[in-house]
Parts: sequence; C-alpha cells; structure tokens
Amino acid sequence: MKRWLFQNLGLKFLSLLIAFSLWAYVGSRQVLEQRLSLHLEFADMPAGITLDPNVKTNISVGLIGRKDRILDIDPEDLSALVSLRGAQPGQKEIVVHPKIQNLPVGVTANVMDVTLRLIPLVDNSKKSKKKKA
Repeated sequence: MKRWLFQNLGLKFLSLLIAFSLWAYVGSRQVLEQRLSLHLEFADMPAGITLDPNVKTNISVGLIGRKDRILDIDPEDLSALVSLRGAQPGQKEIVVHPKIQNLPVGVTANVMDVTLRLIPLVDNSKKSKKKKA
C-alpha cells in the first residue's frame, strides 16, 4: 500500500497542482447575467421643454460580468442617466441611450434606447398679454 501511495509522488503532486489551478481559473471566470430595474434620472433639460407626465421612469438593464462582482452590486448604488441635451424646441420625441453610472470594473450593462415624448412649455406671460390686448 505504501508503495502504491508514494510511487511517482512528484507526478501525483504535479497533477493535483494542475487540477487545482484549472479549478481556480474556471471558477474565477464564471460569467453571470443579471437583470435589474433601475430608476431613470433626467439631466440637461432644455428651456421651454418638459417631459410627458406619463413617461416611463424605470428601465430594465442587463448586467454581465464576473459572478463575484455581479452578486456584490446593490441596485440602489446604480443610476441610469438620460441626457436631453440634443432636444430641440418643437421636437415631439427624442430617442436617448441611458448611461449606467457607478458600475464596478469588469461589469458591462446592456440597455435599450428609450423614446421620450416631449411637450413644449407654454409661456403664461404671453397668454396674459394676448388676453389684455
């Protein structure tokens, strides 16, 4: 029995080292995909324009990354930011791509574009001047 156990001890140790290394490598490279619902935040709102009151304020986001990083994410720490900088007065709709902020290194986000309806603001001072005239 001793002979069977200790024969080629160096090769047995090497095979265990290789097996452990492969196990650790595969375990560290596990990729996980998780879907979250994030609240949309709007920035760079141009003057004279507002958003439709029925606008969708949550968006579904797919996160892809290493398992350990994905499982450590708290949805409260992430934000989906939409910039309305490109909106022009008189424009009825705008298609924007939300940017997910505060993502850990090695995690990517898949987000669909969002179409927002825009409503021009009515200047009440001009209405009151027209009524007086």
